[in-house]
Amino acid sequence: MDGVAYAVPLYIGGAQVKLADGAYQAVNVVGLDDASLFGRPEMQQGNMLDIYADDAFVVVHDAEFSKLEDPKIGTTFELNDLRGVIVGVARVPVNGLNGVPTLYTTYNRAIQYVPGTRFTISYILVQPKSPAAIPGIKQQVAKLGYVALTKKNEFNQRIANYYTYQTGVGTNVLLMTVISFIVGLSISGQTFYSFILENLDKFGALKAIGAQGRELIYMILFMATFTALTGYGLGVGLVTVVIAIAKAFIPNYAAITTFWNLALAFGMVVS
Repeated sequence: MDGVAYAVPLYIGGAQVKLADGAYQAVNVVGLDDASLFGRPEMQQGNMLDIYADDAFVVVHDAEFSKLEDPKIGTTFELNDLRGVIVGVARVPVNGLNGVPTLYTTYNRAIQYVPGTRFTISYILVQPKSPAAIPGIKQQVAKLGYVALTKKNEFNQRIANYYTYQTGVGTNVLLMTVISFIVGLSISGQTFYSFILENLDKFGALKAIGAQGRELIYMILFMATFTALTGYGLGVGLVTVVIAIAKAFIPNYAAITTFWNLALAFGMVVS
């Protein structure tokens, strides 16, 4: 295609690994282009070129790493009755959402080890000659009946939209948030209402000594605002501490608090 510098195949598939103790563990197998290894992860241990050795695989050290019994370089296993050897340990920015470990190998070895359909290419990684060539590449790919997406602005967003709107993840999170807000609002409103009823005699005394009605209203609004802001600050602080602790003990923990989240929470609390 015009504007394409080079393109390589990428295989992603699922398989069952038989560990040394005889247990089976589901894994994701990623097959990189044999010639370029384009898309390879960052290595923590070992040399990426060792992936060309016989039966070689590179394991990703993420939150699911322990499910493979913490393999080391030289650890052997069986995948579809074929021998596999760990030749390196890699690191990736974000682990998968399926809760299974990930193994990298070459493309040809992946399609040899993992049985599948006659269509063995999961994705095609395309390097454009320049950013200006991207629209033309998209048009040419669309004519073939496929979709071309850029990595950061389109592919990642498409994945996020899929899990948010086409699975139960987004709906469950939304329901939990709405229910939590309604319950918290009800408890806070009932508590503040009870406080006002219990202090009606004091408001009456203030009225008797000359306090105007709008001054009492301002007083109540001030107490409500002060309480809301105090609770907002404590809540944000508690969430920040919990996220910090989770990131310290859970690898690749992805929770993040943005300014938009803080602004939305502030508006809901104050209102």
